[in-house]
Amino acid sequence: MSLRGLINLRIVISVLVIILLGASLAVWQARESVRDEVTSSYNLALQMVEFGLNQFTRDEHTESEWLEQISRLRETRHLQIAIFDQAGNETMLTGEKSHTADEPPPQWFIDAVMMDSISSAYEIKLPNDAIKRIVISADPMDEIHEAWRESLVYFWSIVLMLGIIFLAINVVFHSMLSAVKTILSGLKTVESGNYEQRLPRFRISEFDAIAAEINNLTSALNAARQNNQALARHTMHIQENERRHMSRELHDEMGQSLTAVKAMAVVAKQSDSKVQSIADSIIDICNHLSGVVRSMMRTLHPLSLTDLGLVATLTDLVGEWKRRQPSLDIHLNYDNSIDDLDEEVAIHVYRIVQECLTNVVRHAQANLANISVRQSLVQQKKWVVIQVSDDGIGGSSSGEGFGVLAMRERVESMGGLFMFESSPDDGVTVTARMPFIEK
Repeated sequence: MSLRGLINLRIVISVLVIILLGASLAVWQARESVRDEVTSSYNLALQMVEFGLNQFTRDEHTESEWLEQISRLRETRHLQIAIFDQAGNETMLTGEKSHTADEPPPQWFIDAVMMDSISSAYEIKLPNDAIKRIVISADPMDEIHEAWRESLVYFWSIVLMLGIIFLAINVVFHSMLSAVKTILSGLKTVESGNYEQRLPRFRISEFDAIAAEINNLTSALNAARQNNQALARHTMHIQENERRHMSRELHDEMGQSLTAVKAMAVVAKQSDSKVQSIADSIIDICNHLSGVVRSMMRTLHPLSLTDLGLVATLTDLVGEWKRRQPSLDIHLNYDNSIDDLDEEVAIHVYRIVQECLTNVVRHAQANLANISVRQSLVQQKKWVVIQVSDDGIGGSSSGEGFGVLAMRERVESMGGLFMFESSPDDGVTVTARMPFIEK
């Protein structure tokens, strides 16, 4: 069921319940009103009759005078007064009430508010020793008619009020549902990959806040997509550069060295050649080629990581950078437990340290670099924490470079946390935390 249908259904049920409760209350109030009004009139009439009878028995009055006094009650509402003689003949002092001008109440209403019949009888001894009996009884029909009219007014007032409330609620919900439809349409647009569209402002503050958050989310997704696209392009560019570099290395180093070895072998075949000198040259060329191959293999993948572990591989990496940059003082601190890291996490740790050292050498102009790789326990969970800091020139802390983006992607792909902190003349600190996954 749609939200509009569900809301309308609940409103209709609530209206019906309110109408039933209101009708029950109106019937109860009508019953109490009929009883109070008729009882009040009945008691008043009894007091007047008793007063008149006392006057009649104490003073000498003729029958006509007594009847005239009793007849004054003719116009009293809700009463029927009848006089019976000794023969049982009845004389009505109050005429039959006619309600033909009004629409009669329904029988169920009459049954619901009708009170129990009440009546009183008095016997009067006339001066001529005749005895007459006066019977006074309550007639609630007049009051029932009035109660029915009042109940109708009350009922239709409730219906009108509920109708107005129903329309007002529907107008409000129409506006809300229109906002919801606009938001859903915007989310479908975002789902389709269109991050350029923005949701409009809404008059309802809550929906306006939701739209603002969705727009912020869309902007973040758009920025992430652009970063991913730029990172993908940069990755492909790096791959092509590495392939070009390897091709050049193979051509320049391997090709030329092999050509030189071949030439020396040809010379060594001659009878007057200096075999010892040629052999020494070949050995030097092979040693050079061995270093080139090790460097290329380290660039592609550090084989020592699988054979010797992460500690030895990081130590070798730091030693290589110390050899290349003797002016840079590098300190490596680690826990021996990091050798127990799974190979996937270990290669991420290695690449992060490698990238950080590359950035220090290229950009930091630093004299000191501190590297820390340790195991840490956070919220009862093991983590490997990498921290690389330098005393270089520092700079912007935005960390928008491709190297920093690549490190962030590595860490976040493992469900970790990455932080890049930098300020002018205060160096750079890179902190990465990843789950400590053991072999």
